[in-house]
Amino acid sequence: MSLYRLLLPALLFSNWLTAQTTSEYPDDYLTPAFHAGRRAAFREKMPERSVALFFASPQKVRNNDVNYIYAPSKNLYYLTGLEEPNALLLLFKQPVTLLGKTGTEFIFVQPRNPQREMWTGKILGPEGVKKKYAMEHVFAAEQFSGKLLDLSQLDTIITSFRTEQILFKYPGRGDLLANMAASFDTAIQQAGKTPMPTFGTAILHQLRGIKQPEEIALMEKVINMSVEGHNRVIRTIQPGMHEYDAQALMEYEFKSRGSEYVGYPSINGSGANSCILHYETNQRTLQDGDLLLNDCGAEYHGYSADVTRTIPVNGKFSPEQKIIYELVLAAQDAAFATCQPGKQFTDPHNAALKVITAGLKELGIIQSDNQARMYFPHGTSHHLGLDVHDMGSRTTLVPGMIFTVEPGIYIPPGSNCDKKWWSIGVRIEDDLLITNDGYRNLSAGSPRTVEEIEKMARAARKKKKPLE
Repeated sequence: MSLYRLLLPALLFSNWLTAQTTSEYPDDYLTPAFHAGRRAAFREKMPERSVALFFASPQKVRNNDVNYIYAPSKNLYYLTGLEEPNALLLLFKQPVTLLGKTGTEFIFVQPRNPQREMWTGKILGPEGVKKKYAMEHVFAAEQFSGKLLDLSQLDTIITSFRTEQILFKYPGRGDLLANMAASFDTAIQQAGKTPMPTFGTAILHQLRGIKQPEEIALMEKVINMSVEGHNRVIRTIQPGMHEYDAQALMEYEFKSRGSEYVGYPSINGSGANSCILHYETNQRTLQDGDLLLNDCGAEYHGYSADVTRTIPVNGKFSPEQKIIYELVLAAQDAAFATCQPGKQFTDPHNAALKVITAGLKELGIIQSDNQARMYFPHGTSHHLGLDVHDMGSRTTLVPGMIFTVEPGIYIPPGSNCDKKWWSIGVRIEDDLLITNDGYRNLSAGSPRTVEEIEKMARAARKKKKPLE
């Protein structure tokens, strides 16, 4: 029996106690005022005589009559808070009149359906959306027609997608989203207009790349959930367990703290698997002497964390593992030092790459600078937020940006170096917020140094029974 199964009852009870709230459901969602402010900010950047369209994501079939869990369009969610399918948001630069209502914002949503709701849960419908999200002009999806839009009076049609990317299914056969998309396509063709997806995407990069205070508060919560997952794995994992035990421990901690989903498939790679950047199989038995690379993050109210810790399965780094680990740590520290307003987005990567290149040469693992990319093949930073690889500018660092700093070294078996380095894969990843005078490491609650990791593992092992 694995240690995880032995500890599960205690884990369930302790986390249940910490998760108690005074209300039946979470009450820390982004507010209607937040979303209204984001729409206003988007509209301010629109050119004169323009309209912007935002479709909901389509539902996707997993197999036969089973859909994947619905993933709302993050752009539509950012602007409205809506998490239901079959919706279309219209933003106009100047007021227009549609269906007898005058304004700059109109949203079309799926209607109530009691028979369907009995199976899948409540649908808000137009009145529910109007009440929950404080939107004034809300209509049923069936009421939308491209003929409502006098495109001849508009100079610019802004979208955040290329029409061929939208996987609508069956226009004319009851598919609300497909019908709205087909009607829109017909209208723009008849008007001889061309949508501008790059325009909408550029605006969203500007807006989503700088987090508002409400977003930062959510990011702090989801990153803390993720930190607790990583710490649980450090305290619990040992030889004889499995990669999937690490995944289960990690995701249990996320879920028990309110996370709705994981931000991305959990990466729990041991031994040679630690050298596979996006390893997701998670089936191997952990061996004494392995490193275990855990790249895992929770998602909460649409926002994702992204944290990586690399730990020794037996609680103590070998001499070779320690050398490579501390080289990656030095690279991350060098990258941290460049995380200040006014610096360039590429500066953390350049700083990390410089340290890793010099270190690998000194160890004799590489002979020339250009070989470093064989063992450090990815970038060091990406924006983080509604998407794990979020939208945002990659030019100058400014306050409000949240992004990762994640250098790594991966030396798979068969590499052209001494065998003592083989199967050592190390990545250390933290989530940083740029502040007015520097940065704040939002994931600092999980240990980074060799000494801190070994201390946490050692303290936990003193309290454990032998693995059965």
